[in-house]
Amino acid sequence: MYNVCMLNRKDELISERLTLKPIKEDSKKELLEIVKDPLVKKSYMLPDFSNEKEEENFFQKLRNFTLDKSKFVYGIYSKNKIIGFINQVCLENDVIELGYFIASKEWNKGYATEALKTAINELFRMGIKTVQAGHFESNPASGRVMQKAGMHKIEKTEVIVYRNEEHQCVFYEISR
Repeated sequence: MYNVCMLNRKDELISERLTLKPIKEDSKKELLEIVKDPLVKKSYMLPDFSNEKEEENFFQKLRNFTLDKSKFVYGIYSKNKIIGFINQVCLENDVIELGYFIASKEWNKGYATEALKTAINELFRMGIKTVQAGHFESNPASGRVMQKAGMHKIEKTEVIVYRNEEHQCVFYEISR
């Protein structure tokens, strides 16, 4: 199994309009607004929070993941404001699966595609051979993001139970 740390993960990835980097402490309010947005929660598996302590713990958990050099996890920033998150779901051999979300008010601006392309380029630079991502069938826009990032649909599917509903997950991949 690959350890991303051994593959020389960069602290920041910079594209034309975005910076993928560790989540800053002062991004807490904005990130929590994004993860509590019902539109984002509809297709990215996020918890509900009962109180501020749970929110704080979740924020710190995500922030710590972005600081952990052994994982491929970044906050997505536009003009120094957090607008999303991209993360390693699993890593086996030279295949990595990514997940991502973008704030709903930033949808349809190409940010998800730009962030995914940036991540794919970095992973290939690091020596990863194949990048995969999946989306709920009910969220075809995410599939279009994957296609625009150069990925193609593969035979792999999975049924995931989220919020007491079964969701068909469709997968895409790109190999170098």
